[in-house]
Amino acid sequence: MPVNRIILVDDDEISNFLSISLIKKIDPEIEIIPFRNGKEALDYLQNESLSKRRSNLILLDIRMPVMNGFEFLEEVHNSDLRIKDSMRVVMLSSSDNPRDLERAKSFKVLGYINKPLKEESISTYLSLAG
Repeated sequence: MPVNRIILVDDDEISNFLSISLIKKIDPEIEIIPFRNGKEALDYLQNESLSKRRSNLILLDIRMPVMNGFEFLEEVHNSDLRIKDSMRVVMLSSSDNPRDLERAKSFKVLGYINKPLKEESISTYLSLAG
């Protein structure tokens, strides 16, 4: 099942606007739920019963206030969230620091995209089977 819901976690309003616009251009049917930091997204995941019929993708920025992307992944890993084993995460970053890429690989993430989001970089992940 292709992705039909994206949880976008990024504190950069301009990046979010561009990402949402691009994703909606690719597929206007995709539901996009934006959050400004990892804590907001984690609270949502803990309180929201995400339907098994929906294929979810999390686009997760690395550098954010309150709770960054790596702290979010650590919290999810140590949690009892029912969906944590089926979560599909793509890291987003404007950083080209090799340590960030290596650290991202240490988590169970699908990939790592440099911002700004481009059609060729996100299209593969949008068509992934659920």
